[in-house]
Amino acid sequence: MIDAIGDFFDDMDRKRNRMEYKRDADQLESYLQAVQHIINFFEEGIYLLQSAHQQYASGWSGRSKESYESINNEMIQAAFHLYDIRDELYRSLHQEIARLRENADFLA
Repeated sequence: MIDAIGDFFDDMDRKRNRMEYKRDADQLESYLQAVQHIINFFEEGIYLLQSAHQQYASGWSGRSKESYESINNEMIQAAFHLYDIRDELYRSLHQEIARLRENADFLA
């Protein structure tokens, strides 16, 4: 009888842990979608900026063009840095989501 009660509580504990793993994985997936949306918005802005740059800045000259080119280069470098961070964040989130799902499946 005591073994049955112990098994019952162990089963309840496994189910609770499984639900927590699934919940955490779902929350991380929602977070990942939000981050992807923000990155897409940023990428659209970079595209528009580069399009405008190509259209208008090519005719500029002198100090104005030099100043603008310097700022434009800094923005491009910042974008590349953001892409590196994005890739690392995506990789980490996908790994953690997979780990949580695996743990949930293990407890099934």
